[in-house]
Amino acid sequence: MKRVWRRISVQGGDRLETSEERRLAGHSSAALWLCGALTLLVMIPLPGPRVERPGFIAAVAALGLAWGVVQLRLVPWERVGGWVFHLSIGSLVLAVAVLEPFSGGVDSPTHVYLWLVIVYAAFFHPAPAAAAYWVGCAVVSGMPLLYANGAVEHNLARELFILVLAYAIVGSIVFAGREVLAGLSRRATALGREQARLAAEQSSLRRVATAVAAGSPPQAIFALVSTEAGRLLGADAAAICRYLGEDRFQVAGVWQGQTEPGQVLELAPDDEIARVRSAAAPLRIDHYDPGQHSRVIEYGYKAFVGAPVHVGNRIWGAFAVSAHRPHVFPPGAEERLRDYTDLVATAISNAEDRTRLDLQAGLDAATGLINHRAFRDRLDDEVSRARRHDRPLTIAMVDVDRYGELVDAVGAEAGEQALVEIAALLRSAVRDEDVVARLGADEFGIAFLESDRSTALLAAERARRLVAATPLRHGVRLTVSLGLCDLEAAPSADEMLRRADAALFWSKEHGRDRSWVYDPSVVRDLALYARRRDLEKERGLSGLRALARAIDAKDPATREHSERVAALAARLAAERGWDNECVERLREAAALHDVGKIGVPDAVLLKPGELDRPEMALMREHAALGAQIVGDVLDEIQVRWIAAHHERPDGKGYPNGLTAREIPEGASLLALADAWDSMVSARLYSPPRAVEDALREIRGLAGQQFTVEAVQALEALHERGALAMAAARMHRPTPEPAASRAA
Repeated sequence: MKRVWRRISVQGGDRLETSEERRLAGHSSAALWLCGALTLLVMIPLPGPRVERPGFIAAVAALGLAWGVVQLRLVPWERVGGWVFHLSIGSLVLAVAVLEPFSGGVDSPTHVYLWLVIVYAAFFHPAPAAAAYWVGCAVVSGMPLLYANGAVEHNLARELFILVLAYAIVGSIVFAGREVLAGLSRRATALGREQARLAAEQSSLRRVATAVAAGSPPQAIFALVSTEAGRLLGADAAAICRYLGEDRFQVAGVWQGQTEPGQVLELAPDDEIARVRSAAAPLRIDHYDPGQHSRVIEYGYKAFVGAPVHVGNRIWGAFAVSAHRPHVFPPGAEERLRDYTDLVATAISNAEDRTRLDLQAGLDAATGLINHRAFRDRLDDEVSRARRHDRPLTIAMVDVDRYGELVDAVGAEAGEQALVEIAALLRSAVRDEDVVARLGADEFGIAFLESDRSTALLAAERARRLVAATPLRHGVRLTVSLGLCDLEAAPSADEMLRRADAALFWSKEHGRDRSWVYDPSVVRDLALYARRRDLEKERGLSGLRALARAIDAKDPATREHSERVAALAARLAAERGWDNECVERLREAAALHDVGKIGVPDAVLLKPGELDRPEMALMREHAALGAQIVGDVLDEIQVRWIAAHHERPDGKGYPNGLTAREIPEGASLLALADAWDSMVSARLYSPPRAVEDALREIRGLAGQQFTVEAVQALEALHERGALAMAAARMHRPTPEPAASRAA
C-alpha cells in the first residue's frame, strides 16, 4: 500500500512545490483529524441513530486526536516524503469505513468527513491522486449496501449515485480553481522573473551608459561592456573586436575569453566575426553541425551570438558572446547585444570626437599651422629627445614687421589674409621635419630639429628673404624679424622661448627685417634698451598725465576726476581677480581715459546748456582720439580699453557700437568707474547722489549700460564699505558744464 501511495505521489508530486505549500497541506491534514476526532466524541451522547460500541468509537477518536497532535507538532512536513500526506488522508478514509457501521450505518454522519477528504485531495494533490481519493470515498459511501438492512428501500443506491457524482463535481471545481490559482502564480512568477531580467538588463545598460557619458576611455568601456553583456546573457566568453582591413581584426575588449586585449588575429572568411561584417547584421548560432569548422568551435564553444558595431556610416567592429553549451542564449539575445553595440559606438564616436577636437584645438584655423599650446608641447618633447640623444635643436621667434600699419591701411580681413600667405612662405622655406607654428596675431615660431645655430640661422635667413621678396595680396610687401636660440644657450624649453624672444627684440630694435641669434652680450645690451624704452615710456606717461590733469582743470566739475576713476577702476579689477601687473596697467590707462577731450573745442566742452546733435557727435569722438594720442606710449590692450570705455553691452555705446562679448573687460570696468564718479560727485546743478541710490540705479542698468561682472565687483566693494569711504572724500559742489554731463 505504501508503494502505491508513493507512486501516486511521484506521479503528481509537483503540486506541493514549496515548503509553505507542504506545511499548509500537513497542517490541514492534522486539522481534519482533530476535527473528526472531536466531533466523534461529541456525537456519542447526542440523540440520533443508536451508536453501537461507543467505547470502540471513543478509542478511535482518541487515536485520531493523538495523530492530529503529532501531525501538528512533530511531523516535519517540509522534508517528509509525499507518501506521508497520502497515508494520513488515506487513513482518514479508512477510519470512516470502519466507524460507519457502528455509528448508524446508512444514517451515519461520518460520511460527511468524506467531503472534507474530496476537497483536501482536489486542492493539495494532482489529478491521479485526487481521482484515487474520489474512488475510495465512493466505495466507502456505498459500503452500507453490503451490510445495512433495507438499504435499497431507503433509496441508498440512488443517493449513492448522486453522492458520487457530487464528489466528482465538487472535487473538479476545487481542482480547477486550484489550477487557475497555480496558473496565475506561475504567470506572476514568470512576470517577476521577466521584470527582474529587465531590471538587470536596464541596470547593466545604465552602468555602461553612465561610463560612456562620463567620458571613460574606450578601453575601459570595452572591458565593462564585455563583462556586463557576458554575464547578462549567460555566456562563457565575450569580446569586442575591431576590424583591421579585410583579413585581420584586433581584440579590443574581452571577458573570460582565450584571447587578450590588443591581440591581432587573422580573419578567415568562414569565421563568425567575418560573417557578422559581411551580413552587416546580428548573427546567431544556437548549435553547430557535426564536422563544422570555425574559430568559435576551435575555442570549444557550442553557441554564438554576434552583432556589428556601427560607427557613423562604417562598420567599426563586432561584439560577440559565446557559450560552451548549445541553445543557452535566451530569445532576443541579438537585440540585447545590439543595445550594447550602440553604447560601444557612442563611446568610440566620443573618443574620436575628442581626438578630433584636440587636434583642431592644436591648430590655427586660418593658417593651418599648430598653435602656441601645441608648439609648446611639441617643444618639450623635442628638447627631451635632443638631450637624450645628444642632438642639436634651435628655435626661432618670428614677428611680422609693422603689421598694425598694414591693418590700418587695408583692413583686418586683408591683414589676416597676408598672415596666411606669410605662414605659407615660412612653411615652404624650411624642411618638412621642422615645426612651424602660429604663436600670436602676427607672431610665428619655428623649431629647427637637429639643427645647430649656424644651420638654423641659414634657414631663418632664407625664410626672411623669401618673405621680403614676395609681393602679397593688394600688392603690399612685408618683412619679418627673427630671433633664434639653440639648446646650448638655454637649460629648458621655457628658457629657449624667452631667450629667442630676447633675440627677436634685438632684431626689432636694430631696424627690423633681420635675424639674430641669442648670446650673452644680447642680455647686457637688451638691458640698456629696456631701460631706455622704460625711460621713454615714463616720459611719455608724465606728459600725458599732465595733459589729463589740464583737461580736468578746464572743467571745474571734473577736477581730479581722472585720478578718482583710475583708483576705482584698479579696485574693481583687483576685485575681479586680476594680478597686480594688470591692475596697474588698467590704473595707468584709466588715468588717461579723457585725454581725447583735448580735441574738443572749449565752446563745446564747457558749454553750460544741453549739447545739440553736431556737438554731441563731436564730443563722442574723444574716445577714439584719446586712443590715438596714447598709442605710442601705452600698449595695445591699454589703448583698446581707452577706445572702448564708452561702449555698452546692449550695443548702444560708441564709437563702434560693440556688444558685451566684444568689449574688453578693462574697458567695462573703466566705464563703470567713470559713470560712478560722475554720479556720486558734487555738481552745481545736482547734489551728489547717495551711494545706495546710485548703486540702485547701477543695478538696474546691469547688462544694458554696464556689464554684469563689473556691477557685481562694484557691489562687492560696497559691501566692504569702500564706496562710502570714497564718496566721503569727494569735493564740494562746483559748476557743471553741459559737456561733462553729456560725456
